[in-house]
Amino acid sequence: MPPGPGGTGVAVSTTAAQGRGTGGRPARRPFPGPGPRRTLGLLGALVAAAALLDLGTFHRLEHGDSIVPVLVSLQRWTPFYWDQERYGMLVPLLALPLRDPLWNLLLQRGLLVLGGLAAAVLLARHVLPDRDWPLAGAVAAALLLPLAPAAWRFEYLGDQPYGLALALALGGLALAEPPPPDARRAGARRSKVWVAAGLLLVLLAHWVNAATGVLLGALALARAVEDLVEGVDRAAVADRLRVDAALLAAGLALGQATLLAWPILTGNPLRLSAGFLPLSGWPGAWRIVAATTLAEHGRWLAWLAGAAAAGTAALSLPWLRHARRGALLRAASLVGAALAYAAFAGALQWVADNQFHWRYLAPSALLVHLAAFSLLAEPLARTVALARPALAAALLALPVAALAVGGLPSLAGVRADLDAVAGRWTEDVLQARCDLVAGDYWSTWPAVWHVALVARERGLDRPVYGVSHRANPTGPRWWSRPRATLRICRPHGEASAREAERWLAAYGLWPVELVERLETVDVLRPAGSGAAPR
Repeated sequence: MPPGPGGTGVAVSTTAAQGRGTGGRPARRPFPGPGPRRTLGLLGALVAAAALLDLGTFHRLEHGDSIVPVLVSLQRWTPFYWDQERYGMLVPLLALPLRDPLWNLLLQRGLLVLGGLAAAVLLARHVLPDRDWPLAGAVAAALLLPLAPAAWRFEYLGDQPYGLALALALGGLALAEPPPPDARRAGARRSKVWVAAGLLLVLLAHWVNAATGVLLGALALARAVEDLVEGVDRAAVADRLRVDAALLAAGLALGQATLLAWPILTGNPLRLSAGFLPLSGWPGAWRIVAATTLAEHGRWLAWLAGAAAAGTAALSLPWLRHARRGALLRAASLVGAALAYAAFAGALQWVADNQFHWRYLAPSALLVHLAAFSLLAEPLARTVALARPALAAALLALPVAALAVGGLPSLAGVRADLDAVAGRWTEDVLQARCDLVAGDYWSTWPAVWHVALVARERGLDRPVYGVSHRANPTGPRWWSRPRATLRICRPHGEASAREAERWLAAYGLWPVELVERLETVDVLRPAGSGAAPR
């Protein structure tokens, strides 16, 4: 991680800053940034936590949405999530060399988990550079694992693009940020190479998630206001705001251009909901979002409130009062940006079409989480006897928390969990020599992935594709085959039969004939394609 603006030392300041700011208040002296040892410690703790979580019980929550990117890598890579233009397939691209379905999945999950945890640390670096951000970031990342609900944890760390996109964008902003005022006055300038590298990371972030700049733009404005209130040099605030605004504007332009142009460039008539709800619908949408958040995550919010209260109380101690104002203002800037992004997301037509699901507020939740634990970390960082042990404990807590929520690492355990989640029909699909599995979205894609896994293990060269929602990209792989040769597996059950009929009809494969009935699936072929059913 790039060093903070205060240099590369490891000592922690514990006294009020000296000098005066432009408004007559004490000017803040940044905490020294982390040296190589602390940087390596942070990175090592994050990687260890990601690996342990990836090899634990994390995969018990796999579902259709989470498996599709693995199939994007294994069956047909496309720049965006199949039949969509909102989620860039960077991680499936990186995983392309791994053709083994299990290891491909594990690599993709590991990268997403690492990105999601790193986002908490990089957010701390971005918003708290004048405080002990490694401690605040490590505490926030470690406690995210046990405190966040299991479903939220999987969505944020294993399924959705938010964490990875934030980590990329924050890394880019860190590379491109201007030197601190003292260095600038001495003639220092940020290298154009670093700025270009930062821009590349920001653009990649907006490929992964086109709305990343909305959150970080709100955060940049909130932080600029807080800096000015605190008396930070106006020129320094303006320089940083200009760099952030330029990079984020470029990223947002790329993201929005993609949303508009991709369906035209690909000739895909499917176009996802775009734009905002009517203005009159915003208050009602926000009420639903707030009610859903409280209902689903009330316990987590209670923990955050307790952490913030404890930190604020500690900062009221006489020897820590000088740090209280700045810590509270920094936390307020995080919460303000979180609320602004929540208001933006809650007003989107796409979010409304998806029943205002709480996953769309994952970035806001991360900001509020960091705000609460930055207040708890501040008094630890300002106390000489506690600062170093607190950071060491926070770094150790990252892998310990991963063990606590995921159990001991076990590749055999991972495989057993995935067999339970996705392997119900695999033996019958392979026995029936099916080319296609047709059914509901949430079950079909995990089944297709598991069939590919077992087939590879047995040395079978029989690719199996799905016929369900998001099957357009793989359609060309089987569409040109003679209909008489296509064998279709349809899982038993009335609901599966309805979904299978719906999607087989959509792809021109209905009506069908029953070929045989196995324990878990019916084997079908398009009607009129040859031999009588048996």
